[in-house]
Amino acid sequence: MFDLKKYKLIRIIGIIFAIIITQILSFQKIYADSEISFQKIATNDRLELYVNKKYGYFKVLDKKTNIVWLSNPENWKEDTVAAGSMKTQLASQLVLKYAFMESYAIQTSNSYVSSAMKRGLKIKPIKNGYIATYSFKKEGFVIPVAVTISNDYLNIEVLVNQIKELKKEKYRLVSIMLLPFFGAASKSDKGYIVVPDGCGAVINFNNKKGEEEYSQRVYGPDYALIREPNTYVTQYARLPVFGMNKNDSGFLAVVTNGDSKAIINAYTSGVRTNFNQVFSEFIIREQDSVTFREKQWNEKTFNIFEENIPNQTKYSIRYYFLDKNKSDYIAMAEKYREYLIKEKGLKKEDQQKLPLYIELYGGMKKTKYIVGLPRNVTIPLTTFDDAIEISKRLKNIGIKDIVVKYTGWYENGVYYNLPISPKPEKVLGGWTGFRKMIDYFNRNNIKAYFDVDFVTFRKGSLFYPLNVVATKSLRKMPAKLIRYSPATCYADDDYPLLFMVSPSYVTKFVDKFIGSKHAEIKNISISTISKMLYSDFGSKQINRLKTEEIFTNLVEKVTKQYNVLLTSPNGYLIPKGNEIIDVPISSSKFAIEDYEIPFYQMVLRGYIPYSTPAINDYTNDWMVLLKTLETGSFLKFTWTARNEDELKETMCDFLYSSNYRMWLNDVKSMYRKIYPVLQQINNKKFLEHKVLKAGLVYVKFDGGVEILLNYTSSDQKVGNTVVKARDFKVIKR
Repeated sequence: MFDLKKYKLIRIIGIIFAIIITQILSFQKIYADSEISFQKIATNDRLELYVNKKYGYFKVLDKKTNIVWLSNPENWKEDTVAAGSMKTQLASQLVLKYAFMESYAIQTSNSYVSSAMKRGLKIKPIKNGYIATYSFKKEGFVIPVAVTISNDYLNIEVLVNQIKELKKEKYRLVSIMLLPFFGAASKSDKGYIVVPDGCGAVINFNNKKGEEEYSQRVYGPDYALIREPNTYVTQYARLPVFGMNKNDSGFLAVVTNGDSKAIINAYTSGVRTNFNQVFSEFIIREQDSVTFREKQWNEKTFNIFEENIPNQTKYSIRYYFLDKNKSDYIAMAEKYREYLIKEKGLKKEDQQKLPLYIELYGGMKKTKYIVGLPRNVTIPLTTFDDAIEISKRLKNIGIKDIVVKYTGWYENGVYYNLPISPKPEKVLGGWTGFRKMIDYFNRNNIKAYFDVDFVTFRKGSLFYPLNVVATKSLRKMPAKLIRYSPATCYADDDYPLLFMVSPSYVTKFVDKFIGSKHAEIKNISISTISKMLYSDFGSKQINRLKTEEIFTNLVEKVTKQYNVLLTSPNGYLIPKGNEIIDVPISSSKFAIEDYEIPFYQMVLRGYIPYSTPAINDYTNDWMVLLKTLETGSFLKFTWTARNEDELKETMCDFLYSSNYRMWLNDVKSMYRKIYPVLQQINNKKFLEHKVLKAGLVYVKFDGGVEILLNYTSSDQKVGNTVVKARDFKVIKR
């Protein structure tokens, strides 16, 4: 008698057995091929490029150092930590994140399993290299990548305008991790990774922090997107670079195209794999989230994505190979400076002076109740006469070179109006007081930059209403510039809403400002353009790549008529500034990082004068003074002269310790202690920088000046030299 239940059970067992056998055979296929051969495909005076056409592996021989750099670890199959898809990522040149449109969930796929092992990889020789075209058959993605050599660098280009999405209704590309294991260091290798967090940071190989990771978007967040809570960091990655020092050799990677769409990722050996790695991930589609509330207790959150891939020719990275025994982070900074000089037009600025930078806040808007009715009134924080008085008092205590940045000098003060035709604020002194102040500055050799905010605003105008000029989010609404509380990492609901001007209107406002020809103004500051970058997802569809291009062109236009002061600028603007302030002196101190380095300053030193962030924002004066010398920075203060009691519950509440009177004695003592040392190292490049041990740093500048910096609470002895606690010692050989 036929037993149906038994038949079904046998059939199910048979299917399971067949699946297991298929998986075993697939697994054996993935790991069986041990014969990896390479074909030389390009050569020049310094480099040779080889490729394996079956799997896409490649290697670069640096003939000067006789060192071979691999796209993937040779012994990846022996990795005892990596498991599952992470194992095969070790053999991949691309790792994709893509959206499964039925659920809007993010999934991953790698080029080894989904392309190379399915005969989806094609190698086509071109001049100086080859194009690898990866076909991901299941997902329907076709991604061409050009690999070439030139002079002392390897150039990798994702040919964005040739990417195909053959199953776009079902799968959409979100990001591409490019060469995640290029140059990866094993547990037996010695060295470190350099990341652009703030001033710069070092991640030592095998630092037993394998559970931690480094991931930062280059140039900070896209402010048109809603940031999730708990993502508060103290610093952003202002430079599109990363590097690796391995066994006294190394490379510096520069993201040369698509930098504003790049994320820098780094991991140490331990949890993911046995390797230490650093690489760039390129965003193909921006994503945001939207929450629907069906009932009060029932919320559903969905991902939303850009509709189309950016209209961009390519995303590219250059891997510059450094000389043996000259591959530390100073050599990396020198290589990036060299890139900025050759490729971006960086030029030396006159640095005969030793400036003290003072940022003055003029006026601000505040709601006041007058006869019981709320009115928005402008509160003076530093009038034009106050600015003269502050300058006089600084001169009287011996400050020779003063550079002023004046913020909030025009009508309605900071963060309020669109800069259509700015005029000096009346409560600060109007045109009469403004001209009197400029005359005093000119007669006393005080350089003054007047800040113009072309980006952020609170209200529109009759001709440029909010819904017209504001940049739009993916939800097609004016994007709100939310301030996050450092304490809770959530949005600060008490902070007034700010909006951002669409990049297309920023162009109009800059043109209007230049056209207005303020004869009295020779120098301007452009703080927000310096450090903010965002998309516009409205009808104009301007992505960050286009915004970067627009902002760069605008700054070039401004420099034809004015001297320009930049504030904590993104890397692409560095060559455009005459002076730079608020250069970060610390990193975000992510758990994976071992110590911070003055990488940003190493790039600038000797070319553009730069300052610390505002000294009065720090609680430890001694720490800031040591950081000033370690980074070779000039001092900067942010001040007001009156009405500090009005700051509460305003957008200027961060100025709570800004009254200049309480800082004059500190300025005098700091200036006398620090500036004689800055005089000795003025215009001098970094030659050495070493963390001798935790809290003890050695710096050497061109010309022979050496400085020992003791951040610890006890005296430290280095050779025959004793450095007192929380102090420094200058050694002139």
